[in-house]
Amino acid sequence: MLWLVLKDASHEIVSCNTHINKDGQHELWVTKTNDKSLLVHSSPNANETSEIKQAIDFAIESKDPVFRM
Repeated sequence: MLWLVLKDASHEIVSCNTHINKDGQHELWVTKTNDKSLLVHSSPNANETSEIKQAIDFAIESKDPVFRM
């Protein structure tokens, strides 16, 4: 588990996944500990979205307590 800090809110998360929506936006979704999903990033740039996902995955695997976006 990891605390994801976004601007003015913190969310305890267990995983993240990417998705391409119908408008071609690359979205990054996280799964919170209550099994609800939250959209945390959206961009037309696949590399940007992938880089953030990899950083969050690394933080989860490394058992880091907090990740700030």
